[in-house]
This record gives sequence, C-alpha cells and structure tokens, in this order.
Amino acid sequence: MDMPRDQRGFQWADKVMKDGKLVGVTTSRGYSYYFRQMLSLCPIDIDCSQPGTKATIIWGNPDEPQKEIRATVAPAPYKEDKRRVDVSKL
Repeated sequence: MDMPRDQRGFQWADKVMKDGKLVGVTTSRGYSYYFRQMLSLCPIDIDCSQPGTKATIIWGNPDEPQKEIRATVAPAPYKEDKRRVDVSKL
C-alpha cells in the first residue's frame, strides 16, 4: 500500500466482502500513527456492522492484480474523545 495515504489522485472504492458476498465499499484509507495501523472508512451492510466483525477488502484496480486484506469492523470515531470530561469529578 502507498504510505501514508493512497495517491491514486481520484475517487475510488475497494470491495468489502463477507463470506463471499459484497457488503460494503471503502471510501478512504490512511495510516494512523496513533494506532500504528491502516484505517479505512466504509459504509457497510447493517448485518455486518457489529464491531469486531471480520471482513475482507479486495484491494487494487479491477483490471490489475488484486490482493485480499483482512479487516475488522470498528465504530467511528476510533479514538475516544476525552475532551468532555467532568473536571469536577477529578
């Protein structure tokens, strides 16, 4: 994968598969230095949207070699927002 962000220069979508069925498409991806892993945004079928669900991304252009990449569903935002802490309880 191109790092830290895909530089194809146009909008793209990679297939998201679950048990051989198309369940979503990726809309963006990039490397998170905070989590030290690749993250991708994806609208996905409700049946597969439970956090922790395993899926497969078919990465690559349709007429070129493609690669299957393991993925795990996670809610967005990925990082807990700790800015709204009740400081009176600290």
